[in-house]
Amino acid sequence: DFMVRRWLLGWWVNEALQDPGIRHKMTFFFHQYFVTVANTLGTQHYYDYLALLRWGALGNFKKLATKMVTDNTMLRYLNNQENVAGNPNENFAREFFELFTIGKGPQAGDGDYTNYTEADIVQAARVFTGFRTRFNRNVIDAETGIPRGDASFFGTGGVQLHDSGTKQFSARFQNTVIPGATNSAGMFTELNAFVDMIFAQEETAKFTCRRLYRYFVSRQITDEIENDIIAPLASTFRNNNYEIKPVLEQLLKSEHFYDT
Repeated sequence: DFMVRRWLLGWWVNEALQDPGIRHKMTFFFHQYFVTVANTLGTQHYYDYLALLRWGALGNFKKLATKMVTDNTMLRYLNNQENVAGNPNENFAREFFELFTIGKGPQAGDGDYTNYTEADIVQAARVFTGFRTRFNRNVIDAETGIPRGDASFFGTGGVQLHDSGTKQFSARFQNTVIPGATNSAGMFTELNAFVDMIFAQEETAKFTCRRLYRYFVSRQITDEIENDIIAPLASTFRNNNYEIKPVLEQLLKSEHFYDT
């Protein structure tokens, strides 16, 4: 597996060298934030992770973020196999807020990061309970065609890994209440409601647009750039339901991009 992994990584580097277009640049952009390591699981699982990044690189960011929750490698990398009802592991939930989607704001108080709170992480971890890696890659996402993890239940009336209770989020998310799921299909409904809640916040669009600006233009974001560049980009992002292409076109065709 070590040699196969080296071949896979070599293939990915070669793709970067041979593909001067925007898709590979955006695949690498998302890899910086939806980050895993190649030896988390098998080489095939890591290939699936790279394929998912490439699938979403110029697509819908909200969909990509949602599908990352059931990526086999990501589930294992962020310890979701330890996240069960009654004994939640908060690692994946914390990264989903801080690194994947909305980001921390200025510290507003004890356990309050402006954009979310520690209490929100606790509730999000409960949403993620029960999602598990499928080592044999026998569950295929209908939209991407890529193997993924799944919602795990063990028999009728058996031990359920998912926390089926109601999740109550903080005032940072308008005190949103998400009903708990009682079956596998319901777990995905619950996950989608959770993602909808995060992407309804204006800061989620701004957070990603700042990253795009730093990646393509400059690491320096002044108040003027925040108001004149980031805010309009974020508005385009939201108005297009988090499709990536309209934001990239607006940024890369802008006068500011060529003047910087």
